[in-house]
Amino acid sequence: MSIFRCIDQRFETGEIFIKWDEAPDEEWLLLIYIKDNSPEKGIIIEDKSNPEKNFSYEFKTNEIFKASDLMVDSLTHLISRKRAKKD
Repeated sequence: MSIFRCIDQRFETGEIFIKWDEAPDEEWLLLIYIKDNSPEKGIIIEDKSNPEKNFSYEFKTNEIFKASDLMVDSLTHLISRKRAKKD
């Protein structure tokens, strides 16, 4: 199993994404961006870490810890599924 890579393109595209290290940038697992490029409108997290279900979540800027918990949970579940397949 490879490591995760966090690609910070806030200044180029306004996005941050997390992907497997060896995967192309287009195959991200989590994509984080500011809604409508306006911090007052909130943060969007698109989650493709589960191939069976893709989700999009919206958070207010004061819910950053809730957003962080969601991302950690998603990636932890992904790792658990990968390890279960190995066994």
